[in-house]
Amino acid sequence: MLLGSATPPLSDAAFGLVGFGLAVVAAASSASAKGERELALLQKISGLLHGASDLQSVLATALDDIVRLFGMAAGCLRVAPTPEEPALTVCRGLPAEAVMALEARAQRPEAGEAELPGAGALSRAFQRAGFACCVLYPIRAGAEVVGTMALAARRPRAVSRAQEAVLRALAEVLGVAVAHLRLRDAARKLSQDLTALQEVNKSISQSSNIEEITRRIVVDGKRLVKTSECHLFLVDDRAEALVGAASTHTDQTLDIKNVKIFLAEPAAAVTALLEKRVLTVEDLVREERSRKPVLVLMGAQAAIFAPLVTPEQSFGVLICADNSRERPFTEEEILRADTLAHLAAIVLQNARLSQILSRSKTEWETTFDAMQDCVSVHDIEGRVVRANLALARRLNMAPRNVRDKHCSEIYGPRGSSPTLCRHTRSLEFEPLSVEEVDLPAMGGSFQVAATPWYHKDKRLAGSIHVAKDISNEKLLRQQLIQSEKLSAIGELISGIAHELNNPLTGVMGYAQLLQLRKDLDDRARESLLKINDLAQILLRTVELRSYEMKVNNIVIEHHLDPDLPKTIADAHQLQQVFLNVITNAEQAMLDHCGHGHLMIRTRADPLGKCIVAEIADDGPGIPEAHLTKVFDPFFTTKEVGKGTGLGLSLSYGIIKEHGGNIYVRSKVGEGTTFVIEIPIVARMDEDAAIAPQRTPQELQFENLVRGKRILVVDDERYILDFFVEVFRPLPMEIDTANNGHTAREKIESRDYDLIITDFKMPQMSGRELFEWIQADRPALAERIVFITGDTVSVETRSFFEKHRSRYLAKPFKIDEVKEIIHAALGDGS
Repeated sequence: MLLGSATPPLSDAAFGLVGFGLAVVAAASSASAKGERELALLQKISGLLHGASDLQSVLATALDDIVRLFGMAAGCLRVAPTPEEPALTVCRGLPAEAVMALEARAQRPEAGEAELPGAGALSRAFQRAGFACCVLYPIRAGAEVVGTMALAARRPRAVSRAQEAVLRALAEVLGVAVAHLRLRDAARKLSQDLTALQEVNKSISQSSNIEEITRRIVVDGKRLVKTSECHLFLVDDRAEALVGAASTHTDQTLDIKNVKIFLAEPAAAVTALLEKRVLTVEDLVREERSRKPVLVLMGAQAAIFAPLVTPEQSFGVLICADNSRERPFTEEEILRADTLAHLAAIVLQNARLSQILSRSKTEWETTFDAMQDCVSVHDIEGRVVRANLALARRLNMAPRNVRDKHCSEIYGPRGSSPTLCRHTRSLEFEPLSVEEVDLPAMGGSFQVAATPWYHKDKRLAGSIHVAKDISNEKLLRQQLIQSEKLSAIGELISGIAHELNNPLTGVMGYAQLLQLRKDLDDRARESLLKINDLAQILLRTVELRSYEMKVNNIVIEHHLDPDLPKTIADAHQLQQVFLNVITNAEQAMLDHCGHGHLMIRTRADPLGKCIVAEIADDGPGIPEAHLTKVFDPFFTTKEVGKGTGLGLSLSYGIIKEHGGNIYVRSKVGEGTTFVIEIPIVARMDEDAAIAPQRTPQELQFENLVRGKRILVVDDERYILDFFVEVFRPLPMEIDTANNGHTAREKIESRDYDLIITDFKMPQMSGRELFEWIQADRPALAERIVFITGDTVSVETRSFFEKHRSRYLAKPFKIDEVKEIIHAALGDGS
């Protein structure tokens, strides 16, 4: 019975027919015993409405009693078929030919006696069976004829008028019985269908795995619709085709998952999906002959195509296929397939949503735990409800153990009040609170941001904390500040070096030229030599600190070589170097034990190339890891406020500018020794200055420069004059220019064998002059010598290294000038 059948329920009026029939029989038969029997029969049939288990038994019992009571030779009760049930016929004493004749006439049953003999098929069939009389009565359920009652006798006129009224009433009662039993069967089937659907729903809803769900759908579909096979096709991700998902078909030669029905094809499954309605095809062989006969290949002859759709989405098509059909699909079967398809669509939608939710949850948790920043979610009380792995690792505990901790325990100073927690501030005062804080428990400095979060109804739920480790960032900031300071100091030193080295070059150069003059008196010559007395510079420096050292119980011991060679140097710069080293030694000894012993020693290098000054203390010594950093700018091991870290760095720069070297020897617990080496400028005594005899090297240099033309370029007049004075006695031509533009004009008008140019000049620098010469006169570019007072600059050094340029560092000596000219002209000759 199809759910929601159009068969009308048995109404009170239908049951009234039973009472009416009883009244008719009572009126017609009240005067005789036979009438009482007829009345009893009617009551018996009425009682069957409540006690009978099925329609066939009711019809059989009623027919036996009617034939016997009315003295008939034969009889037949036939119930017409319905869309859900076939025709039902019960016969007594009728041959097959007569039954077939009754079946043929059942389309228009008429009450009354059939004409026997007669010309019709029914008359001939009954006559051949030996019957003389046949009466037919329609069996009605309300206005609908649901069957036929036929009775036959071997005597004519076997039914009286009174009996005819009783038989009519009996036919009406039988109609009520048929309707009642059909309704009861429909109710039972409805209950069975509901139970089956509940079981199907439970079966396919138990899993969130789509593959398992699709398998259960086809298994339950085959059982519920009672077809040979059941197949499920789902729309693919690109919405281009229906792809086989599951099937009850067990033939291994055809895998349903390899079957595709493209949505552009005019197939029944596609039509059902696009039109969102159930389709039935009773002859698949004919229907699918022009398309891919997938179902036909699997042996199907007919099928129900039920779309899996929801208001939001179309999922696919459920196909319930039969391999043999003796009748069309019933409305009940179609409705079952449709109901299962709708149920399957909802379950698949929920499963997909569950998968999306699960995947989103997994992705969110993975992202949450993959974050390098520490993240925690707090409830309204400030307690952790969720923490990521980064925070748990920082706290050295499992994530579950971080739960329920108050924000003040994690992000606040040890022992701080919960009322001061950033959580509270983010809820009450600031929508977003950002603060830098040192968190020893988490091992660094962090930028902590706290912001509120809300429920769906916009109620305040708590706060979210994000802590970013900025320890390295702070260190980089400090290093950047230090680098900027270093850059500023470097620029300052570079500028100072340039400004000092220019005049120092003139002073030292002319001092050497003066020493070459033979007309100087002894006092003037001695004054020149005093400038270069390193021992005196060192003694004056010690005197500056002698009183403080005596008060601080520091003993000073001198070992100064009285025959120390003289050299040319900047006395004030060297005094600054000695003062920095002595002051550092004094502070180290005082911090170590409150007293100490300082030894100062000077000596000449055995090879005669430099003067060596050693300053040694008996302080704590310097750790090995710090030895390579002592000359770095801003490096200091002193407390804040007691040192800048620049003293030794500046000292290193001064010594390097003098062409010397400074280094340190130290071991922890054994004191520290600073060694300073200053190059010796060869002494030109009076005899050497007067003696006209020249060395082989001087003769070789004279021959090298003979006839050569040299251009010297510098913006300082006294440096140009120095070069002119140095080379005036030699057989060569010396030309000068005080800027790059003038030098360029002279080079364009004359040929030069060598260019000596200052690197930094106004208007046109030595670098720009070199680039022009390199482009316009590449051969001359190989014979350029730079002079510079700024060897501290990284940019300057990089340029010289890149072009492999020869250069003189100011201040320079006459011998150094001759050496570099010899190298430049010698390579080019």
